[in-house]
Amino acid sequence: MPRFALSVDIGGTFTDFVLQDRERRMVFTDKVLTTPNAPEQAIFAGMDLLAERSGLTPASCDLFLHATTIITNAVIERKGRDFIFVYTEGFRTTLETGREHRYDLTNLKLRFPEPLARDDLKVSVAERVSALGEIVQFPSCETVVSDIERLVAQTGVKNFAVCFLHSYRNAANEEAVRDWILDRFPDAYVSMSAGVAPAQREYERWTTCAVNAYTMPILADYVRRLEGGLAERGFRDRGLMMTSSGLPLSFDHCVRYPVRLIESGPAAGVLAARAIAARNADVDGAGDAANVLAYDMGGTTAKGAFLTAGEVHVQSALEVDRVGAFKVGSGLPLMIPAIDLIEIGAGGGSIARMDERGAIAVGPRSAGADPGPACYGRGGEQATLTDANLVLGLLSEANFRNSGIEASAALAREAVERNVARPLGISTDRAARGIHNTVNENVARAFRVHAAELGIDYRRYTLVSTGGSSSLHTIAIARILNIRRVIFPFGAGVSSAFGLFTGREGIALQKTRLVRLDRATRDDVVAQVDGMVAGERVASALAAGGGTISLTLGMRYERQGYETAVKIGPDRTLFEPAAIHRAFEGEYRKIFGLTFPDHAIEIVNWTVEVSQGAALSELEGYRYENVREGGAREKGVRTVLGERAGRALAVPVLDRYALRPGEVIAGPALVEENDTTIYIPAGSPAVVAPSLDLIADLEAQP
Repeated sequence: MPRFALSVDIGGTFTDFVLQDRERRMVFTDKVLTTPNAPEQAIFAGMDLLAERSGLTPASCDLFLHATTIITNAVIERKGRDFIFVYTEGFRTTLETGREHRYDLTNLKLRFPEPLARDDLKVSVAERVSALGEIVQFPSCETVVSDIERLVAQTGVKNFAVCFLHSYRNAANEEAVRDWILDRFPDAYVSMSAGVAPAQREYERWTTCAVNAYTMPILADYVRRLEGGLAERGFRDRGLMMTSSGLPLSFDHCVRYPVRLIESGPAAGVLAARAIAARNADVDGAGDAANVLAYDMGGTTAKGAFLTAGEVHVQSALEVDRVGAFKVGSGLPLMIPAIDLIEIGAGGGSIARMDERGAIAVGPRSAGADPGPACYGRGGEQATLTDANLVLGLLSEANFRNSGIEASAALAREAVERNVARPLGISTDRAARGIHNTVNENVARAFRVHAAELGIDYRRYTLVSTGGSSSLHTIAIARILNIRRVIFPFGAGVSSAFGLFTGREGIALQKTRLVRLDRATRDDVVAQVDGMVAGERVASALAAGGGTISLTLGMRYERQGYETAVKIGPDRTLFEPAAIHRAFEGEYRKIFGLTFPDHAIEIVNWTVEVSQGAALSELEGYRYENVREGGAREKGVRTVLGERAGRALAVPVLDRYALRPGEVIAGPALVEENDTTIYIPAGSPAVVAPSLDLIADLEAQP
């Protein structure tokens, strides 16, 4: 067996690495600054660092796992590629009109995300498919090709989104236009709405296709450079990328559907949180290890997801690029399978300022990796959360050097004073504490709102803290939410990279097909599932290899406008209409408190997940390279500015790599790893678990 397996997670600020050495049963981790203009350069730099310590050679590595924020950042920052929008005649402004939904009725200056399609790059096509899937009008090849050739000649754009009405029922017209484009321009990028999101509701389907087209050339170029660089270094084996649904897929498949990577890194983080909670299930604590709030905060954003009974909730749609904080309907809707996440514009690089109310605001804009926080000394002048935490004494200049950064507390203090303290007329220390507390409240509020939307009582959940910036804020957030048990995993700063190993290769397929349940048979359900699997090469290959097939149905009472997701599971005995009926009524009653026995039930959307039965790689029984058998437990004492203004605390700084299972940290204490720092305040004692994770008990308040 080849010796190594490598996982890499590209974030907005840092690129994280976890290397598995099967020969020595050892795990190596590292972190380097992301290189936004050429993300592969950070990967190669990190691989070189790991090679010096581990003996890694790409030729001896059989698995390269990858999560990335490239697609998310391209959409949010509007750094994708222009595309020609080919649409059904009469529907030119569908992307601009949207649902005509006001997500905030009292806001007279309501904003929406800018559409991705340029008005001067649109081609109208006289075609029509009926709502039943009948071809009413087939497009004219001569006219379509002539219009497209003219626009390509004028602009040089060879990137296309083909979006026709009702193509989810019959894709023949879209397929014909796609073939005509590729026949004339073989090097073109073509996204087809029926291929990207074969589901009802043209606005959401077309927006999904537009995002796919906008990002496809970027991902294709990046993967080409990455694969070329890996091949030059001798890598010849499998490369997989994490998708938003938590299922890794091959590079070539992801290049065709980049929109499925929109939550790549956060999905890996949720898988990591589930594994972390499971391995600590037997350690005493007040929380429920099967019910988890996965909280991740890196350099750019904070993310959260609720896992109930160990189940990751995969939804059939999500929104990105919301312009209204936590406001449903204020973003771009995407019809892709995705882990249900709440995302907050709060990370180590989030920029702090005085807002129009004269109060402290933090995020969503981030300093990112370039120039980064002011303390990095790379040209950043804005105050960030990282700068504030350095001023408070929660971070140290010395620990930044483990990530190759020469941080300056003086630059951090200067930025906080200039951008926040002076405009507000308060002390720099108070401004730094205000920035820190504002982030705590913003994150807690977002989790509280999301829990209310899901109908979840999170107070008995276990909060799993991952990401390089989260651990300084976790216990404060848990106290705000009245959560009593917190887990700080070993290697929290690279947890998403760890989570990549726990994934199962697979694919989630979606399709709209309207079926009245009382007219369906078990054979109808089986035929629909098998047909969806057979129609996708990756899915059929996984199924043939013994993969697990599970089914989730979007169901509703007849004439309702929206569906309720009902998970049927992999057991085909549950494909009986009677069993599906019971499952729907149980889910409907749980959400709405009642059912309507006299109303017919419809199946609208079908989601079929095909996946391998086992994780990609097993890390059980491996030891961490950084753990030392001996050495001092305490690194020193640092002055930390407490929550009360003007109060300074002498806080011991502990070396995470010298802690042993069973040790108790009473707090206050700072626990330092190479890529993160944990703050344990007074009244929240933490124990070192056998897994080396820290488990804090918040039962006793300070």
